[in-house]
Amino acid sequence: MASNPDLSIVIVHFKTLEYTRKCLESVMKWEPAAQTIVVDNASGDGSAEILSKEFPQCEWIFNAKNGGFAAGNNPGLARSRGEFVILLNSDTVLEDDSLSRCVQYMRERPKVGAVSPKLIGMDDKPQECAYAYPTVANLLGRTLGRKPASASPGNLWLAGTALMIRRAALPPNKFHLDENHFMYWEDCDISARIKKGGLQLEVVESAQIRHLGGASGGGPDSIRRPDLYLWYVWGEMRWAWNHLGLLGGLGYWFLDLVDVPRKFLRGMLHSQRRVELQRARSKAQALWLRLTGQSPKRP
Repeated sequence: MASNPDLSIVIVHFKTLEYTRKCLESVMKWEPAAQTIVVDNASGDGSAEILSKEFPQCEWIFNAKNGGFAAGNNPGLARSRGEFVILLNSDTVLEDDSLSRCVQYMRERPKVGAVSPKLIGMDDKPQECAYAYPTVANLLGRTLGRKPASASPGNLWLAGTALMIRRAALPPNKFHLDENHFMYWEDCDISARIKKGGLQLEVVESAQIRHLGGASGGGPDSIRRPDLYLWYVWGEMRWAWNHLGLLGGLGYWFLDLVDVPRKFLRGMLHSQRRVELQRARSKAQALWLRLTGQSPKRP
């Protein structure tokens, strides 16, 4: 399948020289006709300057400050011209024409507003790219130690790792992604807005890209920095307030409040005591920030 001139690729770079280089090499190999936009999120380490010389065929945007994932992608989305635009993490590698397959999939299905290819890790194990939307019932089950609900057709949001969006489905302003989310949940937010617009979100089973994971986002959940974990918890609460209504937002807040002492107790007994206690403190801080209408301090 030929490379797609109707595709715009937006890649946010932040101090990931080698990963971004490999990503761009794969994009130039498999999608040379696509518009490729790289947004440097104020790396400040010279890596963007090196890469911009190596890949002059890309369009480069240099942000003055690191405003987070959403603020990094928005300038790229604003400059994109393609009928389809994909947010592609810098720690991904294309191994075939999967992005063109995603474009073709969406062309054949006008009711689909966004898709994701399947994700596979560097260890050849599949990674999640679609999740069930949060609900108060799901949060209660998680608090009680139950297995999280699985995504299903009609009830899924797509991870921002390789999120391809139909241009017509984007909000009609320059703030396509909610910049109040420094990191995490902006992909769930835009997925929900696309769904509310009457369009579907799907995973393209015939497409796949390789993904490291956590290269510039704090690492896996098990080692995520406390400040980023705070953003994760706060972001989930904010999403609930915005998309589940007043009762849903209150339900989320009170269930998280109940969960704080449980986390402190678990932290006292856990082998990784320091990490678990820090998580309990982060959740308590997120509750206070939501109650007072504040957001976490940006890194």
